[in-house]
Amino acid sequence: MRLAIISFTVQGGRTAERLERGFKDLGHQSRAFSVQKLKNPLSKFVETAFRDEEGLVFVGAAGIAVRSIAPCLKGKDRDPAVIVVDELGNFTVSLLSGHLGGANELALAAASILGAQPVITTATDINHAFAVDLFAKKNELAIDDLKEAKEISAAVLRGEPVGFFSDFPVEGRIPEPLTEGVWRRKNIHVTCRSSDGNSAGFPGRGTSRLRLIPRAAVLGMGCRRGVSTAAVEEAARQMLSGSGFDERAVRMLASIELKRDEAALIELAAARGLLWNVFSAEELQKVSGSFAESEFVRGVTGVGNVCERAALAGAGMREKKAVLAAGRRVFPSVTAAIAVEEITIRF
Repeated sequence: MRLAIISFTVQGGRTAERLERGFKDLGHQSRAFSVQKLKNPLSKFVETAFRDEEGLVFVGAAGIAVRSIAPCLKGKDRDPAVIVVDELGNFTVSLLSGHLGGANELALAAASILGAQPVITTATDINHAFAVDLFAKKNELAIDDLKEAKEISAAVLRGEPVGFFSDFPVEGRIPEPLTEGVWRRKNIHVTCRSSDGNSAGFPGRGTSRLRLIPRAAVLGMGCRRGVSTAAVEEAARQMLSGSGFDERAVRMLASIELKRDEAALIELAAARGLLWNVFSAEELQKVSGSFAESEFVRGVTGVGNVCERAALAGAGMREKKAVLAAGRRVFPSVTAAIAVEEITIRF
């Protein structure tokens, strides 16, 4: 993690230096600062740290930390980890973003460096209960609805059964009170599908479902040379919505080597934060499966189908099974297909 450590007293500075060295030994990028030596006000330092760092450590009073970070708070899925350590290094307190930001783990690490007592207050941790946000973080799943995630945590703490469904293989023992394959009042569904793309028979009435979305889908595309960015964007939008896929499930845009410098495809990948990969005609030809072949496309590219083969090639790059989830669709100047990597969900 990228960490900034701020202290307020001479003794606090000594503790901050110990933390800086200890965090570096653990592989973190840590820097210690003294408030007396800051060029800008503390408020500006904290604002910058919230933007640039993954964790912020206050060595001093918790009240100073609370007042300093209050104007910067944006949301539990966006805020960095914040912990507070007293100047003598006796206690390390997880203050903000305990799970998604990693503040609980950071407080434990700080405690191990200083020989201190960690203070963790998140209910699922102190009750040794299943935490849906930690589960999502561990498996790199996007949480569709943070409010629903909070309600599921409350249900877990009450001991209320929570349904669990996954469109992907599951490894490990499913913890109580989760019940696999049985719809309950509250439910968790690991899926690439959108709320409209119901792949698990969600009953709806009287129940709610939290979707946890893996980035396991690859969008394969072929296009005419010089196609407009607008045409590619619209094709991607229609392909995903028409196939019932959540846009957050896509991790890669893939095509053929001939399209390596195709501006519209490059811009689409950049705009959506996707990996951009191209494959040679020979590599695409080696992809096994039954494809919608075009002799015209073969004459231009050397392979009879670009989008389906590219999607599967991209989904198989991490040496896992890949499935063509949505076959070729034709849009103005663009063809598109979607493949999904068969990841494993782990408890």
